[in-house]
Amino acid sequence: MNQEVFTRKRDYLLLLPSLLPLLLLFVYPLLKGFVMTFQEPGSTAVTLSNYIEFFTNAKYYDTIWRTLYLVVPAAILELFLAFGITYFIRGKMKGGGLIAGLTIFPLTLGSIIIDMAVIAFFKPTGWFNTTMINIGILDEPFTLVYNYWGAFIALIILGVAFIASNLVGMMDSIDPNLEKAARTLGASHWVTFKRVFWPLIRSNVLTVFALNLIMQIGVYSTAVIVGNPASETRTFVVVAFEEAMRNFNYNMANTVAIVMGVTQLLVLAIVFAIRKRGFVGSASTFK
Repeated sequence: MNQEVFTRKRDYLLLLPSLLPLLLLFVYPLLKGFVMTFQEPGSTAVTLSNYIEFFTNAKYYDTIWRTLYLVVPAAILELFLAFGITYFIRGKMKGGGLIAGLTIFPLTLGSIIIDMAVIAFFKPTGWFNTTMINIGILDEPFTLVYNYWGAFIALIILGVAFIASNLVGMMDSIDPNLEKAARTLGASHWVTFKRVFWPLIRSNVLTVFALNLIMQIGVYSTAVIVGNPASETRTFVVVAFEEAMRNFNYNMANTVAIVMGVTQLLVLAIVFAIRKRGFVGSASTFK
């Protein structure tokens, strides 16, 4: 018995080298920031004034709706586009690897390069407007940057790449013989997809969708560079940055961050509740 206790304690000690950096770099700052949300700048007295200010001042609480209005439609469209592309190129389709590589390639560039590319392509004198005017579709340039749509387009490019990078492997690991068996029994393409393929991949698709949505709720560079951070794309992180770096109000900045985190958890809970309702169980390749 003593030997087992000693072994268990030794195992816990072996965790310290990995736990200490986690505690110092993540847990402590998180707890410190959470405590600061209940304090006024320069005071240690406990108060709810930061949260009251957030939920009573449109300058702050509008960021909830503006963030969700930007990222939720974008995430849904990204899912449909990425799913369609990866479903189309799955298996041994000729050129499928090239299409997959081009789809995922934006992940290697990063958000800032993507933002600058969107500006160069969609600005009033960019390729898009120039081409549309030359072929007669547009009479004057269409404004697609430095507003909601500029940020929306940039999010789409990165979001499709992220979701597709996760779906490619999932699609290929579904046994094609299952679909062939359904087709030989008389099932149509739609019925085969609905009754065989989709149940096998549904839970993982929703998981990837949730991860992408949570990641984009924290959007900053895209909202600032190619969007309109003063109004249409004034997201959580934009406000938190302004409070911390311009107003030096770290207490309110942490309050905004906490509200953003709670929003992300609520979104995650909703998506996972939907995922759980349709979970297939042992019939699924993934769990």
